[in-house]
Amino acid sequence: MKSKLIIIAAILFITNNVFSQEKIEKRESVRFNHSLGFGAGISTGYGMSYRYFGKKLGAQVNFSPYKDENKVNISSGLTFLYRIVELEEWSFYVYQGNHFYYDKDTSTDYNYMNDESVTQTIETKYVNNGVGLGAEYATTERLSFNGMLGYGGQENFEKISITVEVAVYFKF
Repeated sequence: MKSKLIIIAAILFITNNVFSQEKIEKRESVRFNHSLGFGAGISTGYGMSYRYFGKKLGAQVNFSPYKDENKVNISSGLTFLYRIVELEEWSFYVYQGNHFYYDKDTSTDYNYMNDESVTQTIETKYVNNGVGLGAEYATTERLSFNGMLGYGGQENFEKISITVEVAVYFKF
């Protein structure tokens, strides 16, 4: 009986040592520095968005041109990013956003009483700036959702208010 117990214990001890020698390698996640998607924000602009985010520093460009016979609308933004914390699925950063907005609307009104037409052009252009905190949630390795909340000057600093920015990106 004792010899059976000693043999069983020896077999368990040997097999345990064999498995304990297995080397476990830590798998590091792949970092995709480039992203393409859609973004919208008060201080970052709206439209197609390209983002480069290295280990700590990054930049984001948003651009949305529109033109037809009577209207021209352009939103362009340049945002600077600095990562402060990176976790497995979350990343937190500070940002400084710059948004240039241009709108030109031409309308023609016809006065049937005088048989005249009057063409009116309204042009609007201004700059928005903002700073704040941002968070990125990566649902998969290649898809991420971003939200930013900050404070900034709007319409050439005529208004000072809270700024909100959102984006969705495909990373490559």
